This record gives sequence, C-alpha cells and structure tokens, in this order.
Amino acid sequence: MEQAELSEAELLAALTGQEAQHRARNLVSLAIALANQSLHALRHHPDVQQYIDRLRSLDAVARIGCEIESDYCPLGAVVEQVVSRLDDPAAPRIACAGPDIALTSRWAHLLAIVLHELTANALRHGALSSELGRVELRWAVEKDGSSGGDTLHLAWRERNGPQPLTRPRQGFGSHLLRQLVERNQRCRVGTRLPPTGLVYALSIDLMPTELRW
Repeated sequence: MEQAELSEAELLAALTGQEAQHRARNLVSLAIALANQSLHALRHHPDVQQYIDRLRSLDAVARIGCEIESDYCPLGAVVEQVVSRLDDPAAPRIACAGPDIALTSRWAHLLAIVLHELTANALRHGALSSELGRVELRWAVEKDGSSGGDTLHLAWRERNGPQPLTRPRQGFGSHLLRQLVERNQRCRVGTRLPPTGLVYALSIDLMPTELRW
C-alpha cells in the first residue's frame, strides 16, 4: 500500500512538472499573440515588427526545451534556432562553430537575445546587408581550476560588408545589448569596428552548475 501511494505521488509530481513546463512554454507564445492583437494598428511600424521578431526568437528557444531555470539547453541548438530564422537556410552566410555544451535557461535566453540583435543588425546595417558579406560565430570554454567555474567566450566577426560607420547609429538593439550585459556582473563585452566589419566579443563567468558537457 505504501509503495502504491509512493508511486502515485511520484506520478503526480511528474505530471505537475510537465504541466509547469507546458505553461512556461506557452508564455512567450501568449506574449506574441497579445502583441499582435494590441499593436495590430501599428503592425507595419518597424519598431513593432522588430519587437515581435525578438519574441519569436525567444519562442524558438523555448520550444527546444529551455523554459524554466533548471533546464539545460544545448548552445548549438540555441544558435541554430535564432540564426536560422534570419539567415537563408539554403545558402547560409553565418558560419558557426564551438564545443557541444549546454547552458541553463538563464544564459540560453540571454544569448538568444544577443544573437538575435547581432544578426538583425548585420542584416540591416552590417555585413549581411551585402551579398558578399559573411559572419563567423565562434564560442569556446576556458577552464578555471581555481574557482571551479568556467568562462564562456563568444565571438561574432563580420567581413566583406559595407564600410562601417565611424559613429554607428545607437538604436534600441544596441541599447538592449548594452543594458543586458551591464546589468550582470558576470558578463563582459567588447566591441570593435575595424574596416572589415563589426567584431563583438562576449564573455560569461559560469558557475559549475550552469554548464554541462
């Protein structure tokens, strides 16, 4: 009897967990639906279109199983979900490479926004606005034996695009990227604009429980 009750409790816990994940997955979809309905009269405005597109990138990440804080999401899958939405899958111009690692949802969602903004900016103003333009996206993990944690390094390099402006336009996407990083003390970012195109580097100090190989 006790064994039966234990099994029933375990089943209830599993079903509750599944329901929580299902509801979390639907939150971004609900936000997209609300935005489409509430902003319908402004649906053709570029700012509204960009806002909804950002939500769709987050939705793509959520649908590969990275919704709640304890979830681990493969970084390669995050990159593919976000970048493939904006790049041409038949003739990709963003070359991606890095180790097969998984991050907790906190960092997966942050990187989804960062990658979305970088890709969208490259399409509007950077290398991908030119037919010959290309992007190299690389990530690596640096081991830190003293603290027990690791550092994730992500590098975005554009080339063969139009000549970068000496004073680039600081739009909402640029402000968003800066605020996301500045608000977290474990993130560091560097941006350069050489003649070859934008170079963006992001480093994140990870706790041992935030990374899986």
